[in-house]
Amino acid sequence: MLEQNCSSKKVLAALVPRYHSVYGNATEVIYLDREPVLVPRTVKTVLKNTAKEYAIDLRALKEKYCKLLRCVRSVPVPLDRETILIPLKMRRVISKNDSARGYVNCFAIKHVKEKESGACLVILRDDRTVECLHSLKSLKQHMSNCHFVHREMAGAWETGGQNADEYLNCPATKSDIAMLLKEIRELREKM
Repeated sequence: MLEQNCSSKKVLAALVPRYHSVYGNATEVIYLDREPVLVPRTVKTVLKNTAKEYAIDLRALKEKYCKLLRCVRSVPVPLDRETILIPLKMRRVISKNDSARGYVNCFAIKHVKEKESGACLVILRDDRTVECLHSLKSLKQHMSNCHFVHREMAGAWETGGQNADEYLNCPATKSDIAMLLKEIRELREKM
């Protein structure tokens, strides 16, 4: 699997939907080499709040990568260079308002294993496992989409504005603006 240079910061490994006796729908937030945290919110809400922290517009991101990947559902969610979340079905729903979808960071995956039931086990780099209800073939397709998104992002980072003509007619996303602000702050510190 992809290996990234992850420093001592908290590396988001997965957002797993859970049923909790007190909270109802909750999200287990798994970080590599740390204890998981149970958040009394749905995965959708936790993802939305996480995207806000990264200054990412999820709607614009989905629109962009739906076009690139030519798919409508299950679009990877890139948060930064070390965190690209793969949407996966992780549980069977009990009621109609429940969500079955969770997310796994592509860079936190050590390997995947198919179970006899046709589902898969995702083994994280810290050897914890997350179960998903996809076939191995389907899971590998999702991972392939993640790698494609990573290459697209890497290409955009490498050009560093050299091919800016391509982007003149595209609106700036919150992520673009956040990256510019970060670079401006770094330049100020150097002066």
